[in-house]
Amino acid sequence: MKLLFYLTAIFLICSEGYSQTENKKALEFYNNGCYKVSKRNYIGAVVDFSEAIKLDAGFIQAYENRGVAKYYLHDYTEAIADYNKALEINPDDYNTYGRRGWAKFRLQDCTGAIDDFTRALEGNKNNISYYNVRGQAKYYLLDYQGAINDFNKVINSWYSDKDQKSKAYYWRALAKIDLGQKESGCQDLSKSGKLGYKIAYEIMEMMFCH
Repeated sequence: MKLLFYLTAIFLICSEGYSQTENKKALEFYNNGCYKVSKRNYIGAVVDFSEAIKLDAGFIQAYENRGVAKYYLHDYTEAIADYNKALEINPDDYNTYGRRGWAKFRLQDCTGAIDDFTRALEGNKNNISYYNVRGQAKYYLLDYQGAINDFNKVINSWYSDKDQKSKAYYWRALAKIDLGQKESGCQDLSKSGKLGYKIAYEIMEMMFCH
């Protein structure tokens, strides 16, 4: 079943205050960039983070958060470049793997996204959004059972909220239908719709679910 994909929400936090730099001017630019991200002035944020990096080439958070700003500007390739730089400096930052995974997914690099989300989950196995989007990437690679396994983790987790579960039911339904399990898939679509994911009802009509 070929359908437009619906992403789970991405939450990328640009935090002020704490940083790895001792350069006060770089920190000033960094904090200004964080403020601009909070105001959705992403272009201005990129400028400020770039200035911070000029003053301290090893300022990991400036690379990470410049990547965040570029992501919100839909410049996914450049966002990945910043995440790559941050990971060169600190290859054990699991959050950065997760952020890079989102950017790769946006570029339809599903294999790369799966690798990054898998690495991110090594450091935070309870990040439900990672399972949801990794499952979607597996779905697009026709790994339906692998996708179902990820969506099962979302549905059965104590950490999942209503929105996350609604999407997991929806995507699990599509995977089941593609595996020929229409009845079970329709049941999942109904659960997704009841949890607020209205497009599930549209797919139910398309699939003639009863």
